[in-house]
Amino acid sequence: MKRVLVTGARGYLGSNLLPRLVAADWEVRALGPHGPAPEHPLPVDVEWVTGSVLDPEELGRAMEDCDAVVHLAARITLRRRDPGAWRLNTRGPALVAAAARRRGIRMVHCSSLHALDCSAGGVITEYAPLSGAGRPLYDRSKAVGQRAVLAEVAKGLDAVICLPTGIIGPIDHRGSRVNGLILAAARGARPPVVAGGFDWVDVRDVAAGIAVALDWGRSGRSYLLGGTRAQLVTLMSLGAILAGRRPLRLAFPLGWVRPLAPFGEQIGQRRGTDLFTPASLNALADNPVVSTARARAELGFLPRPLAMTVRDLLVSAEIDVVSAGAGVGGR
Repeated sequence: MKRVLVTGARGYLGSNLLPRLVAADWEVRALGPHGPAPEHPLPVDVEWVTGSVLDPEELGRAMEDCDAVVHLAARITLRRRDPGAWRLNTRGPALVAAAARRRGIRMVHCSSLHALDCSAGGVITEYAPLSGAGRPLYDRSKAVGQRAVLAEVAKGLDAVICLPTGIIGPIDHRGSRVNGLILAAARGARPPVVAGGFDWVDVRDVAAGIAVALDWGRSGRSYLLGGTRAQLVTLMSLGAILAGRRPLRLAFPLGWVRPLAPFGEQIGQRRGTDLFTPASLNALADNPVVSTARARAELGFLPRPLAMTVRDLLVSAEIDVVSAGAGVGGR
């Protein structure tokens, strides 16, 4: 049986990926700076190793006897300055890719749609240029990390790059930003919402796409793993409707709220949130049209309907779903 190392294994995507890999008959070793919480144990037979991808010695020990590595470790940030996120998102992929190349093992790097420059409009494919100057810090950090992996590919690394869009859905132990907004609307909250949207994809479909890419992805290829393009207010309203509540009706135009975003970031820093920042508005303003044609053709990637994802998120949070919502198609 082959062994795979998964970095960032305690995160949102990692929690959904580990059982997929176990089911696919991989021996799984999970790496992270902190062990799993008792209330959220690892799947049976997953080996845990405490360590950091930024420590070459710890990373090297974790990679011993592995046939592949899936690199998930990253930090999503919507701040203008975040040195920790920048270091993890840029240095982490470089160290993991270099170590994988030296050992002659396969790598799947989880990048992000944000690594691509979505500001030009049109349909975004894997050929879009990487984010550069003028883009938010997170976008640029993911682009630098992806370039580091591609540099190792040029030296002989067997690597596949997956680029998810906006990940939502269960299982979400830590509570991601957008899931939190959906659940708040389902519980009756009616917060002010900004106009704009994004491409949203179920975390379970991203996990499935990465698992398939590990076995079947073409070396040196990138794969966009997207789902459904929708306005943020639509996404939140879907949560409200499935919980038997009224949809949200009002979304403030981006042009109205952009001048306030820098102040929102300052206030958010004191309150521990980065939901209302120039970077968050930038993502909604892009509202990209994403092509998943390559992933569908080469990986058999087939994302589930958005309503199913939101319904399952509500169920996982123990929110009652109305009968009409319970009839949403399943698989």
